[in-house]
Amino acid sequence: MTDTASLAQDTAGRTKVVAAISSSLAEVLGHELPELTEDSRLFDQVGLDSSGVFELLMGLEDALGIELDTDQLEMSHFESVRSLADFLLAEMGG
Repeated sequence: MTDTASLAQDTAGRTKVVAAISSSLAEVLGHELPELTEDSRLFDQVGLDSSGVFELLMGLEDALGIELDTDQLEMSHFESVRSLADFLLAEMGG
């Protein structure tokens, strides 16, 4: 695969993961998040709380067709949309 094709695949995978995070967060929080960016802080800005984390993870597993190893999760993975996307992509092998 060429570097350009690899980059396009990586970008498409990241776009899919970020979209899944956005839609799962909207479902957990009960409202759309039109201002959400990869730099949005999940607890401070978005309003996610500890009870919503489990629901978010279940939604992400369903949306992405993956099963997460909760032993690998750290609070730092929930710092921002970007950190959560990075963790999910690593778990998906991408």
